[in-house]
Amino acid sequence: MRLARAVSTFLITVGLSTAALGTAAIARDGTVAASYRELARQVAPVSDAVRTPAGERASAVDWSALLAQNDSACAWLRVDGTTVDAPVVAAGANDPDAWLYTDLWGQPSETGTPYLDYRCSPAGNVVVVYGHRTAYESYLFHDVSPLFEQRALDAIGNAVWVTPEEEARFRPLCAASIDKDDARWQRFSFPDAESLRSWLGWARSEASAARPDATELIADAERVLVLVTCNGRAFYPDTRTVALFVA
Repeated sequence: MRLARAVSTFLITVGLSTAALGTAAIARDGTVAASYRELARQVAPVSDAVRTPAGERASAVDWSALLAQNDSACAWLRVDGTTVDAPVVAAGANDPDAWLYTDLWGQPSETGTPYLDYRCSPAGNVVVVYGHRTAYESYLFHDVSPLFEQRALDAIGNAVWVTPEEEARFRPLCAASIDKDDARWQRFSFPDAESLRSWLGWARSEASAARPDATELIADAERVLVLVTCNGRAFYPDTRTVALFVA
């Protein structure tokens, strides 16, 4: 089953990307996964030898090589402890969901490409990224899907957001399974840190999973990275997983 595409207001866009059951669909999913993994190996390798002051492995994105693949690429996203390790493209206001079923190389795709909401800036205080939950291979936003469960959220590490201008680390805060039309979660910027922290406090109160140091994280937060995908629950097709990371 695949959810129908809809123009995004925020959470409407990202449905479960599940091709028709069968060996051909499984093979196709595996081929696309291999393409993204090879891209990561070539243009965004993670070095065990180079580490941040916090001891985390550092990324080194070859922006010339990545932009040669797609000049809409605006960031590289990795979430430690998951298989999320992929480029992010910038959506345009004229066709905000163009990347929902288009791969990085411009071809029609069941799994699409993770993309930044057109109302956000890669350097903004709210960074909203949509991605498909894949069905057969664990890649793209497959491992984001279960984060509304406490055990899944506890198992992941930081999200690393790399652009030509910065490499930012966002710590996991909380996650929820919500209705796709819930406008309360649809925020794309805040006028100041105080407004952001107030909203994060509300999100924490609504979340089904949160890190134990959530209060301290919110008190220091200046930015939030919001990852959105389908949560894959068969009897809840209109729900989405929304996972918040703060910096």
